[in-house]
Amino acid sequence: MPYSAPLDAIRAIAILAVLIFHISPGALNGGFMGVDVFFVLSGFLITTIILRDLMEDRFSLPEFYLRRIQRLLPNIITMVLTVILLWTLLLPPSMTPQVGSHGLWTIFNGSNFYILKNLGGYWGESAEWAPFTHTWSLGVEEQFYLVFPALLWLLARFQSGRIRQWLAAATCLSFGLCLYGTYTHPTATFYLLPTRVWELLIGSILAAHLQLRAHGAPQSRPAFRASSLEFLGCAGVALVFSSFIFNIKGGVFPGWIALAPTLGTLLILISVLDGKTRLSRLLSLSPLVNIGKISYSIYLWHWPLIILGKILADFYGKPQIYGALAGAILSIPMAWAAYACVEQPLRRRGGGRPRRFAIIVTGFITAMVSCWAVASRHMPPADPANLFDRPTFHGGWFNAGKQDVNASLPARLHDVDFPEMKQPIPDDSWRSGGIVNLYGADHPQIVVLGSSHAEMYSMLIDSICRKLGLSVAFLCMGHSTPAFFESTINPSLPTLREAREFDQARKRWIQKWRPEAVFIIDKWDATVDTPGNFGNRIRSFLEDVCPLAGSVLFVAQAPAIRGGDQVNLREVVTWRRTRGGGMPQFFPDRFDPQRNQATAIAETTSAFFPNFHVLRADQAFCNPDGSIRYFMGRHFFYMDSNHLTDDGTQVVHDLFQDAIAQAHSLSAPG
Repeated sequence: MPYSAPLDAIRAIAILAVLIFHISPGALNGGFMGVDVFFVLSGFLITTIILRDLMEDRFSLPEFYLRRIQRLLPNIITMVLTVILLWTLLLPPSMTPQVGSHGLWTIFNGSNFYILKNLGGYWGESAEWAPFTHTWSLGVEEQFYLVFPALLWLLARFQSGRIRQWLAAATCLSFGLCLYGTYTHPTATFYLLPTRVWELLIGSILAAHLQLRAHGAPQSRPAFRASSLEFLGCAGVALVFSSFIFNIKGGVFPGWIALAPTLGTLLILISVLDGKTRLSRLLSLSPLVNIGKISYSIYLWHWPLIILGKILADFYGKPQIYGALAGAILSIPMAWAAYACVEQPLRRRGGGRPRRFAIIVTGFITAMVSCWAVASRHMPPADPANLFDRPTFHGGWFNAGKQDVNASLPARLHDVDFPEMKQPIPDDSWRSGGIVNLYGADHPQIVVLGSSHAEMYSMLIDSICRKLGLSVAFLCMGHSTPAFFESTINPSLPTLREAREFDQARKRWIQKWRPEAVFIIDKWDATVDTPGNFGNRIRSFLEDVCPLAGSVLFVAQAPAIRGGDQVNLREVVTWRRTRGGGMPQFFPDRFDPQRNQATAIAETTSAFFPNFHVLRADQAFCNPDGSIRYFMGRHFFYMDSNHLTDDGTQVVHDLFQDAIAQAHSLSAPG
């Protein structure tokens, strides 16, 4: 199709928004929606190309796929191989297997499926530190390219007069699925083609309209069209830039919010395509156009280099923003070099094409073998110097919900000891009171509610209750099941009905037992949204529970280690020591303000509920210089970034024992 400079400028705007967001999310809260701009533009361009070829009777499906391979694959292969090399040379061994596995899915256009299964939500800790997370959108686009051309060919052959209507119907269906899924299955909705294809189809509808009109009867334009195009362009720019600027909560995206960048892009396209509006002239400026030409390459290279910079900054005690900036700056010449030396030479058609395909195939096989080799490499000992005892974690013994007995452990936990349970636990043990250990009375006197953080402390609480002769029940569950009664859907509670039944059961058991103490333990930094809302939620919970229990004990969350959710922390300690210096320092991650805020709100709320108390378990892990206390002698306190080992929970043994003993004494007769 004829070259259009404004289209490259639109790409430039989108990639700059994404780049700024990935360097520092707070600098451009909605910058990630630059991807939605890319989606609309991709749908428009690919449909224009296909329909033009179809109407000129020169469309070839094999040729289309060959062009896509030449256009997309060489740069991806180069990026994946470079990332594998950098991670292998510069980072601890436990960080590379997942990169290899993800790299395989990336070169086979399935990155979005891998992320959904293994990394979770786009705003989650795991996805944030994976170097190929950004390729989810390439997976969506390439899956679209895989199925759409054949469908469009069928429409052009058998429904040529109704192409726009069919595309509009598919758009509405996909958008309806997107709206439904955003609030019921938000992670899958974010990553998968059926719930994101409407964004590409919006561009396709415009392309189909223009191509069908261009190959039909001439149409006169109304006199006011020029002024209308100017207005539409301004409206489109306002929509796109407002979506970049405003703060978007990840849990409600895409949904209705995605209409802003997508419809804005559509309006901009309508405005600039004839090249006569002021906006089209503005978007033809060479700086924007030149950035747009290498936007695909920048998109490929910026994210892994930003992540590498942040990881290395963490390892050497520097602010993450320094590493992010360094990675982003380095990504620009890397992207240009890949564009000029790999992408452009290998996408040419004409003479020498078989040789170029041979190079691409060789590179693909090399990348595939390299990824497989890294993914399957044997993990060396995390602590070869034997600095620490092997950490143990008994949390799974106290999970009252579904047990992930077949789940494979991430590489960072490969040497943590997860002792086998003495006997199987039913997946719905919460229906019969949870994990109940009767050490004293014939009903639980201590009850533990919460997520995997509650499981984390459960072995400690259980041992204290056994020592004091107090019966205890554990109604906690993994997968971020909240301590509050909020009926949250997750892998342990896959339906809203089951989530509600779980909360009703917890209330019923507490009402029946009237325990001496109820522990509420959670990953509070993931539950704080706004101070007012969190305060209302905790007060609502306490109004239900405080009249039924002698004491309600809120356990302040221990500090989470920055960058520690993707690495074996003991391995990092050994790795850092071998490169000079003593024991490295670890500092809290960026969610430390949320943890402190949750604790402060809980302490303020305790003034209104006399039997509600805050246990400052966090203070035992904070050093005076702001770093985290993560070991003592041979005892290592952290299993990953935010979960303590059994040795770690022993640090607060006396704090928990005193709280339980006091609650028991207050409940004693007389």
